[in-house]
Amino acid sequence: MTFRIFMLIVAGLLAAGPARAGSDASNGPSGGSNVVVASGAGESAAAAICSIFYAPLKIAYAAGGSIVAGLGYVVSGGDRQVVDPILNAAVRGDYWLTPEQIRGERPIEFVGRSPENQALRDSAAEPTDVGSPAPATDQADSKASTGWN
Repeated sequence: MTFRIFMLIVAGLLAAGPARAGSDASNGPSGGSNVVVASGAGESAAAAICSIFYAPLKIAYAAGGSIVAGLGYVVSGGDRQVVDPILNAAVRGDYWLTPEQIRGERPIEFVGRSPENQALRDSAAEPTDVGSPAPATDQADSKASTGWN
C-alpha cells in the first residue's frame, strides 16, 4: 500500500514537473513549441525515474565512505590528510540525476571531487574564448585548503 502511494506521488510530480515552452508568437498552435515541451518532459521523467535507482546507491556509497573515513580518522590518530580524500570521494558528487546529465551535456559524478578539483571542472565547463588564456591556479592555495575546515 505504501509503495502505491509513493508511486502515485512520483507520477503526480512527474506530471506537474516543469515544462519548457517558448513565449514566441510564431510558435502558435501549429508551431514547434510542443516538441520542446514533450522533449523536456520526457527528459525530466527519465531523470526522475533513473534517480529513483541512482540516489539510494549514492546514499549507500556516501554512508559507507563516511564509516570508512571515521575508521581512518581513528586509526591514523586524527590525521585529516587521510580522512579528507575519503570523505571527498564518498560524500561529494551527484545525489540525483538531471535532464542535462540524461542528454549527456553534463557528466554524472558518482565519486565526488575535492573543492579545488570541482572548481576546475566547473570552470572547464564554461565556454571560453579561443584566444583567452586558461585560468591560473596557485598550488600553495590548493594544498592549504582541504574543504572540510
